[in-house]
This record gives sequence, C-alpha cells and structure tokens, in this order.
Amino acid sequence: MDRPIFPFLWMRGEEESILRREIAKISECGIRAVCVEARPHDDFCGEGWWHDMDIVLDEARKRDLRVWILDDRHFPTGYANGLIETKYPERKKQYLACTVADVFGASRQLTLNVGRMLKPSIGFWEIGNPVDCAERANNRLLALTALRFEEGRRFHEDAVDLTGCVDGQGFARFTLPEGAWRVHALYLTRTDGGNPAYINMLDAASAHTQIEGVYEAHYARYGAEFGKTIAGFFSDEPQFGNISEQVFDTKLGRARMPLPWSGEMESMLRERHGDSLNRRLPFLFAESAKKTVEPQIRYDYMDCATRLYAGNFSRPIGDWCRAHGVEYIGHVVEDNGVHSRLGLGAGHWFRAMEGQDMAGIDVIGSQYCFGAPYQTRKGMTEVDGEFFHYALGKLGASGGHLDPKKKGRTMCELFGAYGWGFGVRDMKRLLDHLLCCGVNRLVPHAFSMAEYPDYDCPPHFYARGHNPEFPYFARLMQYADGMCKVLSGGLHAASVAVLYDGELDWSGEHLPMQKLCRVLTEHQVEFDIVCLDMLRDLEAYRGCVSGKTLNINGVSFGALLVPWAENIPQSLLTFAGEHPEFPVLFCGGRPDRVLRDGSGERDPALPGALPAIALEDLPGWLETMGLRPIRTEPAFAPLRVYHCRRDGKQIFLLMNESANERFEGEIRLPAAGPLVWTDLLRGSRSVLGTVPEEDGLRAGLELFPGECCLLTEEDGENLPLWRGLSGHLADCRLQEDLSGDWRLALAPAADPPVFGEAEQLATLTPVSDRHPGFSGLMRYEKSLVLPEKPEEAWLVAKQVFEVMRLTVNGEDAGICLTPPYALPIAEHLRAGENRITVEVSSTPARDQLNIPQPPFDFMHEALEPTGMFGSVTLYYR
Repeated sequence: MDRPIFPFLWMRGEEESILRREIAKISECGIRAVCVEARPHDDFCGEGWWHDMDIVLDEARKRDLRVWILDDRHFPTGYANGLIETKYPERKKQYLACTVADVFGASRQLTLNVGRMLKPSIGFWEIGNPVDCAERANNRLLALTALRFEEGRRFHEDAVDLTGCVDGQGFARFTLPEGAWRVHALYLTRTDGGNPAYINMLDAASAHTQIEGVYEAHYARYGAEFGKTIAGFFSDEPQFGNISEQVFDTKLGRARMPLPWSGEMESMLRERHGDSLNRRLPFLFAESAKKTVEPQIRYDYMDCATRLYAGNFSRPIGDWCRAHGVEYIGHVVEDNGVHSRLGLGAGHWFRAMEGQDMAGIDVIGSQYCFGAPYQTRKGMTEVDGEFFHYALGKLGASGGHLDPKKKGRTMCELFGAYGWGFGVRDMKRLLDHLLCCGVNRLVPHAFSMAEYPDYDCPPHFYARGHNPEFPYFARLMQYADGMCKVLSGGLHAASVAVLYDGELDWSGEHLPMQKLCRVLTEHQVEFDIVCLDMLRDLEAYRGCVSGKTLNINGVSFGALLVPWAENIPQSLLTFAGEHPEFPVLFCGGRPDRVLRDGSGERDPALPGALPAIALEDLPGWLETMGLRPIRTEPAFAPLRVYHCRRDGKQIFLLMNESANERFEGEIRLPAAGPLVWTDLLRGSRSVLGTVPEEDGLRAGLELFPGECCLLTEEDGENLPLWRGLSGHLADCRLQEDLSGDWRLALAPAADPPVFGEAEQLATLTPVSDRHPGFSGLMRYEKSLVLPEKPEEAWLVAKQVFEVMRLTVNGEDAGICLTPPYALPIAEHLRAGENRITVEVSSTPARDQLNIPQPPFDFMHEALEPTGMFGSVTLYYR
C-alpha cells in the first residue's frame, strides 16, 4: 500500500490516553503513516521513550499505520542522543580557524607570538564572555602564512609560508620584503564554533555516532518491527553547524567564521594542493586580487567537505537502514542559498541527499507565500520569495525524478511555523503549489499533543479539539493522498535541464538558479534541476547523451541551461566538449574563468565557444528550438504547469498562482487523446473540450486565483463536457439576492462543537466586527421559496473566511476550502420552501486574543475577518 502522507507527531511524554486519541485523530484523516518526533522527549531512547513508543506501535498496528522515527532527541539531527557529550568527547567538531596580525613598513626581522594567536581576537565589548579555556589549550597551529596587501581587503597571491619559523615556545621570527603584509595564523580547534555537543560531519567516526546513538538503539528494542510497522528514519536539517548564528551568508570568506575540519579533510586538500596548501589556505578566509588561487582553493574545500558529508553521514546511514529493512529520508536547510553553504547548510543539496531513499525539502515558516512570488518577505528571517516560489519545489522534485535510488519520490515537510492564521485555505494553496512542482510525499507539521495553545511553531492540526478546521484538514489530507498517488509512478516530461548552482556559488558570484527557474515557470516550460555529479557520471544515473538529447533516469532534456557564474568547473566544459551536438547554453553571460575539478586539463578558451543568451531572450530561443510545447493565449505568467506521463498517458497539473487575476483563455498541450478534468476534492469528473492541432491539443480554460486542475489523458466517453464557472453562471438567467435575513449561531472551537442561541441578521457583516476574539463555527440559516425546481442552480458567496460547508434541505451540497465559494445545488432544491444552511469555519487565529501570549513573536501578521459577508447570490434557470 502506498502511504504518501506521514505527519509529525510530537512526543514529550504524554499520558497514554492522549497518545492513543491523537493517533486516532490522525487515522480519521485517512492518513496511513506517522513520523514520531521527540520535541523534545526528556527520556529519548530511555525507558520513558520506549514506554511511549510501545503505545505508538501498538496503536499503529491496530490501525494499520506505518511509523517513521525522527532520528534524534531534539531538532536538528546530529546530537546523536548526547553521545558526544557523554561518551565520545574526542569526537567533537573540529574547525580550521584564522587570526591575523598586520605588518607594515620596511624589511626587518620581526617576532610574532603565534601562541597567543591560537584563539579568536575580540573587541573590548566582548571581554568577560564565557570561553572554554580548557579546550582552547588544545588548539594547534596548522600553518602560518603571510599575504601581501594589494588594496582594501584584497591580497596578492604570492604568499609566504612562515610555518617553519615557529619555534617550540610558539614564537615566529621572520623577515618579510618591504610593503604591507598580513600574517595569517591558521589553527585547529574544537571550540569557538557551533554546538560542541554535535557530531563532526567531516569525520567518519564522529558521524557514525549518530547511528550508534539512535539507530542501533531503536533496532535493539524494535528490530522485529523494522520493515513492518516501522518504515524508517527521518533526519531533520542535519548541517555543518560550524557557527551558532541562524544566518544564510555562510560562504567561505565570511568574517570570523571557523571552517569544518578533520584529518580526512586535510588529507584530501593536501592531495590536491601538495606543498602549496599552506600558502593557499589563507584564501579560504581572505580575498585575492588576481582571483586565481582564491576561487580554486574555495572550490576544492567545498568539494571535499560535501563529499565527506555524503561519505561519512548520508550514505552510511542510508546503507545501515537498507541493511536493516527500513528506509532513510529527511531534508536539510535550503533557505536563501544556504543549501550550498556552510553553517546551517550541508554545502550541496544533491550530495546531502545521496544516502536517502526519497528526495527531501521543507516549506515552513512563511517561505512560500501565495500571491507574493518574488518579494523579499519578513518571516522568522528574511525570505527570498523567488527561491521558494520558483526553485525549491523543483529542486526537490528533480532529486526524486533523476536519482534512481529515490524511485520517483520527493518528500516535503510543510505547513509548520506559519502561525495560527494559516488555515486549510492556505494549506491547500501551498499543497497544490508543491504538487505542481512534482512533490508526491508529504510530512505535515504537526500534530502536537501539548496543552492548547502550543506556542511551538503552530498551526497544530487537532490542537486538543481547539482547531475549528480539523474536519476540513482531514478532507484536505484525503485530497492530498489521492493527488500524490496520481502523480506517483509517472515519468516527468521536461523540456530542458537547469544546472544546479551549488558549485557556482562556492567560489564567486553567480546568477542564482531561481532567476532562471522563474523565466521558465512563467512561460510554462517544464524543467528539472541537474547537478554536475550527474553529468560527470551519467551511467550512475542511468543517463546518456544521444545527439541533441540528454537522458537522465528516463527523463529527456533538449538543452542544458547554465546560470552565469564567475567561475565554472572544468567538468562542465568537458561534458559540453564530449557532446557537441547537445545544446549547452549560458544564461545571463559567459563565465570569467575555469576551475580544475579532476576532469582533465583546463581549457580557458572553451567557454567563449559556447553560446550565451540574455534571460529576456530565453523564451524566444526555446520557442525556436521547439522546447515550448505548452503555451497559453494570452500569455499568463502566474500559471504553473506540471507534466508527466504514466502508462503511456499524459498527466497535466495546472495552478493559477495569481492572488487576484483569473485566467481565461486557451492552452496548448502536447497530448493526443481526450483530456479529463478530475476534481478529487469534490469527486467530480468532466471531459475538456479540445481542438486537435499539429503538435497537440488546444483547449479553452478558466482558472480562478489559487485554483488547481488535474487533466489526464483518458477516455472521456459518458462524461459531461467541462464548463468554467463563469459559463455556468452566464447560463443562469435568473438571480436571487440572498444577502439578507439570515439566522446566525456560533460554536466556539471544541470537539464536539456546541452552538449557542441563534440571532437574526438583517445584513451580513463580518462576525469579527462584533466578536473580535471569536474562533470556531458560524452557522448561517435561511429559507428560500422557489416556484419550481430549477434545472441548474449555483449558490455563490462573495466573502467567506474561510471554509464553507453548504447544506440544502438537510442534504450535503459540498464544501469550499478556497475561493471561489460557489457550489452547484440544483439537485438539492425543490419547488416551494428550501432550507439553506452555510457553516463557516475559522482558523484559531482570533482565539489567541483571548489567551495570554508568550513574550516573543516569530512574525507579525494582520488578522483576517471571520464569517460570511458581502453578497450571497443564487444563480438559476
């Protein structure tokens, strides 16, 4: 059985009855798996944890659920359940750090107390800050190197290695040529960096501690359940963690940033740089004027670091899991470019995913914001809208499409930390966005069993009965389950490949890949993001180049689009040179220089031989090359398209991501047979009217803001012809204004809800105008008299906040999770009196006004109104 949804279940040591009730609520949603997370659990991998896990597994077996386990005592992964602190202090993280001394003036012998330089220099305002003096005593000099100033912060590359000048007492005596110099003391340390209790990703023994501390402990207790009730393990944002700040500008050269280090790293770099390494290491921290040594050593450092991350952490855990009958999944921090950086990042997204059985990303904390695709927004951090809107989902899906180990599966953790105002309306928009990127496995964040309100990264879906929208969250999960299954097992139908910009970011400036992804998305050009490792070893990815086509794991591309970068690795040019018929196109300009990466001698002339194009000219070039099979008339940039093939049939998923503009026009799709529009939320199917053309089909289409449609190539015989809402309403010649004379009853959020006494409303106004702190259910009732039963009828409500459930004469007439709030009701109407009931559910956001709040805020957001107001109209004929 395919189980594409497995939400987080936060465990803190709750009572058995609460644990069982929460799992029952998860099961009520039609969800068939769960991922347990210590948030934190004080006795993780102790008797308390095993007691709670026994209950979870028992309940899971009763309900035929599968259980994933988040692999640490607390977020993020890498604490190894505390074993670094309690058992292996020698496995603490190691860093390469740098302090400097400036030397100006004439040539003369100087003496430098290098022993005093084996710790960070500070400002006077930092005097008294706590330091680990005992650990600092173990710091060790690696190299002492002098760089000659050029201008400002830049240095000449003719470095002088002074390491041999350091005596046994830690003093260096040396003479430098005349001029201005900076002496760099590069030393190894296990302090003054990130969290010292976390594993070192660059050290095999340290990284293995994660397996010992968590994986082996669970296997010892539950080995018989591995591959049965227990599905596998989930790593949550493992990272280099070389600094403690939550920042994203963690490229090499960042001021006062120590670098992850190990004996393995040193050996790899010395193999590449030999006796020159000491003279080149300062350029991991300092900027060169000539830009020859600096970009190369920075590229090599990041290349080695990310290979060690994959080889020491990701691959061994994945291998261990598969050897024990379970799978390994998770995600790293991707935000704002850190997917290719140090600090919070893992340096290279694709390498970080190497050991995992699914590709993984997360979209939480206002990262995707419907209607704001390219703004830099303010959430818990600044949010690069372009990256999250145009690149992240496609990055994740590309890993699932192109890595054979992933079996077409891409997982996304979603919904968490958006706040209590993030209800099922916004959840569906985010969900549809991810589906339209190719995501087909979901980890909703989160089911929390804490007392309501839990301030830890809401929304929480059940919230001990205090979330009024929980029944509709369940409906959303049933829709999500069906959509994931439709999109699973298919083959992505891409036109072009975009080169992953990780290596481009390591050593210089570049055009972020999201800029290129945006152009393609806004012109409905399907693409995947490929990394250089795939091009270096096509065979490992079931790939080949045949003439003008690149194929990776069954996905075919008609061109490779490369974002502009100052520096590119030689292997890209080697690939282009070996396959001259296949189009490789630089977008935004040609690179400035070529870096060695073990793929042969550099060819500085070759970049000039490859074509380059401005971003604004790219859509026209793609049209000329026949790489724009999907087109709209008129052009409509907010229309997102996902196209795949399964069992020889075409599948298209379309979403209007404009917050305000309706799409009404024509779309051309590369399909041959009839196209069936399936609405899995409402359970309806209709056949789309199409006109055959030389390269596919042309169809009229209407999509309201936020609306998503699933089109499948299949026999549409006996299905009604699809018509847009505007067409249906235009056919209804009669209208009746239902905006007045409603009776309204309120039920505060509870399970089950209890409604109070109804009040009569002359006109519809927001409930929040009169009850600003109310969250819950709002039941509107009225009677309607019709002279005869209509042939067609639609009820349309202009303003609803935010879920609408409609009942007509006691019969369920449907729900609307998102606008437009319009439902067909003719089959439920009759001649004479009709009773109309509209039940509106709010988010818990306004209830927070009634509750003492914590002394912190993750972000600030405006409160939306509640209830149904404005015009309510019956269209009929």
